[in-house]
Amino acid sequence: MIRRETWLAWLLAAPFTLMLLGLLVAPFLSIAIKSFSGSSSFGLPFLGGADGIVGLQPTTAHYVAILTEPHNQQVILVTLAISAVVATLLTLIGIGTGYYMARRPGLAPTISAIVTYPSLAPAVTIIFAILWFMAPTGPVNHILFQQLELIDEPLQFTGTFTAIVLGDLALFSTLAVRMMASLFEMIEPALEDASSSLGATFRQTFLSIVLPLAAPGLAAVWVFIFIRTMVAYVAALVLGGGAKGIVVLPLEIFSRIQSLGISGSMAQICAFAVVLATITLLGRAVYLAIVRRAFRDRLQGEIL
Repeated sequence: MIRRETWLAWLLAAPFTLMLLGLLVAPFLSIAIKSFSGSSSFGLPFLGGADGIVGLQPTTAHYVAILTEPHNQQVILVTLAISAVVATLLTLIGIGTGYYMARRPGLAPTISAIVTYPSLAPAVTIIFAILWFMAPTGPVNHILFQQLELIDEPLQFTGTFTAIVLGDLALFSTLAVRMMASLFEMIEPALEDASSSLGATFRQTFLSIVLPLAAPGLAAVWVFIFIRTMVAYVAALVLGGGAKGIVVLPLEIFSRIQSLGISGSMAQICAFAVVLATITLLGRAVYLAIVRRAFRDRLQGEIL
């Protein structure tokens, strides 16, 4: 007989489960099926009854086009490159800040207040501020070009690879540092005290003890930031020049949705969406494998 607590648990979980099935699982399965459809119609062919099933012609042409057409290859490679650069820079830059947040309780509130700001401000506001700050008539170019005369002409910032990287660095800095702070909190401070008592300098202790212990966690942080950057498109939309500038995979999908019926079919868009989802899901699997293997029973919620 099912216990009363079990029924209560299922009843409490039912609304979320139904929402998950209706808004995530069912739509994703639908676009996955549609991505293999040879039909140019908007809907799923088999929903038309027996005639629709007879006319269903599965094809992998849309995936072949994504992997072989030069434009699509460039979009995927640029997306991967931006994600890798942002994840690497945030991992390297955030180590010191995360460590001092974990080891210096007196400074932690001040550092946390500074680090938390990007997560409180709207992403569009942050990206627009960077756009204005680095624009040809913005403060940076005004100082370098007009006042100091260090450059011959204003820097062209928008529509560049660097612009998107800087935008994503600002957007995901809080996430990276907080994950690293949680990571360093999991490393026993007594190990550093023991190393110092044996005559090791702070540098020797940090490089020989702290970093090796933190290495699996840093790898997990890298993978997680890589995944989050993969699905971000605000920086590419505003700083990268939109569809006519540096295009990343989410922005490519967005642009094709806007021009649906003009430059592509629904099945092509679905194939792009499935490719992006597959990359991120594989990254998530790698992230979880690293975390579970490295920390096992010592896992904390924030590092996940």
